[in-house]
Amino acid sequence: MALATGMVVIMTGCSSAAEAPTGDALYRDGEDRYLSYATTMHSVIMAIHDGEWKVDQGSWGASPIPCRTEGGSDGYAFSWARLLEQDAPDVDAIVAASSAAFEAADMSATTTTYGEGDRQEVNVIATGGPVVRGVVTIRPALGTIRVTAEPGCFPGDAAKLYDMVFAGISYPGLALRVPAFEGPDWQPRFYFPEDGSPVYWNEDGTPIEPPPASTDFPVAPYGGDS
Repeated sequence: MALATGMVVIMTGCSSAAEAPTGDALYRDGEDRYLSYATTMHSVIMAIHDGEWKVDQGSWGASPIPCRTEGGSDGYAFSWARLLEQDAPDVDAIVAASSAAFEAADMSATTTTYGEGDRQEVNVIATGGPVVRGVVTIRPALGTIRVTAEPGCFPGDAAKLYDMVFAGISYPGLALRVPAFEGPDWQPRFYFPEDGSPVYWNEDGTPIEPPPASTDFPVAPYGGDS
C-alpha cells in the first residue's frame, strides 16, 4: 500500500502571502481547510455512486504535504484520491452527476474527452471553491472512475502540522490507521493517534474486511473549542 503521508513535493497554490499560523492555530487552519474540501469531495463521489470507494494510493486527504505558496514561502497541501471500479460505467450519467455536484459547491466544471475506443478517457475538471481543483477521470474500457482533489498550498509548517495530525506515529503504524474506503457512513478524520484510532489495514497491506465501524474517534487536543 502506497501512502501519501510524508511525501515531499513542490507545488504552488492560490493562497496569498498571509502570515503563516503556528501552534494550535495551525492545526485549526488545517482542520478547517480539510473539512471544507473533503466534505465537498464526499458529496461528489456520493453523487456518482453512493457505495464504497477505495482510498486510492493511500491518499486519504488529511496528510499535510510540504509545498511552496505563490508568495514563495513554505506551506502545506493535501493529497486526496478515490477509486471506483465498475463493469461498463455509464459515462454520461457519471459526467452529469459529478458536474452537478461540483456546480452545487460553487465550482465551474468542464468536460474533456481524450482518445477513442479502448483508449478513451473522459475528464470532468472543476475549479474554484474550497477544493480549488477537482477531477473525475473515467476510463470506460478499464471500468475505472478515479476522483482526485488538489486543494492548493496554504501558509504553514507542513511538518509541524503533520506531527499534530498523526500524534508522532511513524510508518508503518500510521499507515494501518488511515481508512481504506470511503462510503455513505464517512466521517472526516483529522487526528490519528495510536491510542483510540481504529486499524483499517492488515500488516500484509490488505484492507480489513469489514472495516471497523466507529463513531467515537479521539478528539485532538489542539485548536481550542472553536
